[in-house]
Amino acid sequence: MFIFIAIVVLVWSLYLYGTQGHDYWKKKGVKHEKPYPFVGSTSRIFLQKQSITQYVTDLYRRYPEEKLVGYYYTRKKSVVVRDPELIKHVLMIDFNKFYLRAINPHEKVEPMLKNLFFADGDLWKLLRQRMTPAFTTGKLKAMFPLIVERTERL
Repeated sequence: MFIFIAIVVLVWSLYLYGTQGHDYWKKKGVKHEKPYPFVGSTSRIFLQKQSITQYVTDLYRRYPEEKLVGYYYTRKKSVVVRDPELIKHVLMIDFNKFYLRAINPHEKVEPMLKNLFFADGDLWKLLRQRMTPAFTTGKLKAMFPLIVERTERL
């Protein structure tokens, strides 16, 4: 009897641990995919039936009327932002809160991905800090004729 109770308590504890936080998007009123214990809503990725890029693209297309779509990658909360105004707000105003973006390319295997678009954490902060002065309105206006000239050659 004791072993049965211990097994039930262990299974229940594992279930609670695996589903902890899976009500986050529901509480926030954000549309999301149904999460499963431990794998979240990305079970097809873990079964290697879909890549993360395909999953996020499908998620983006599945909710065309939503500004945000949430999903759970294992037990982590993630979001796909669909609204251009929200994207602008995140990239221009609240960027310091969103610099951990869960894009972690392997530095030895993919050295070309070590750039502003794929950088994460402190490297992203450093690159953004160094690159921002190069893209002021005045400098972009000055570069525009050069960009047009080069694109016409292509």
